[in-house]
Amino acid sequence: MFGYGRQRGRYRGRRWIGCFPEATYFRPDGSANMPLKTTFLSIEELEALRLVDLENLTQEEAAIRMGVSRKTLWNDLHRARKKVADALVNGRAIRIHGFGAVDPNFPFTPTYHMREISSHNLDGVAERQILQLLPARNCGMCGYSTCAECARAMVLGNAPYDACKVADNEINDKIKEILERR
Repeated sequence: MFGYGRQRGRYRGRRWIGCFPEATYFRPDGSANMPLKTTFLSIEELEALRLVDLENLTQEEAAIRMGVSRKTLWNDLHRARKKVADALVNGRAIRIHGFGAVDPNFPFTPTYHMREISSHNLDGVAERQILQLLPARNCGMCGYSTCAECARAMVLGNAPYDACKVADNEINDKIKEILERR
């Protein structure tokens, strides 16, 4: 049967999550005995909010960290801001959901099914781990226009582990360990 069990459009791509909330349910003060309507915020939407609004990353930097396009990040961010505003203005509870097969002890675990690990996937993990360590100044002192480009060059072997002139020795040692583990 044509179209049976299929979704419309493309499948939702995986996002990389760098921080998992300890609390996943919030309700307005003084509403303990009242039934409330609940707004559901996905973990991906929360991550977009965290990176852009809390970490003060540009949308381009946040998209790189999540492993998605800028448009996808913008869509997640727009939905998240609208949901949070609606919950605050209308006194709704907020529930964070969508953890799927997540291992919170592993940095940047994808929220959807784990694929077989290949060298390409390991490169992506290493790149994201290195990007987390870099200062996110995008100063260009390393010879690359962004920290993300520098991290990618390190993973590909086009730049040494200590290419970032702003990072201290401790960070450089951690980057070296990541590159050696791959």
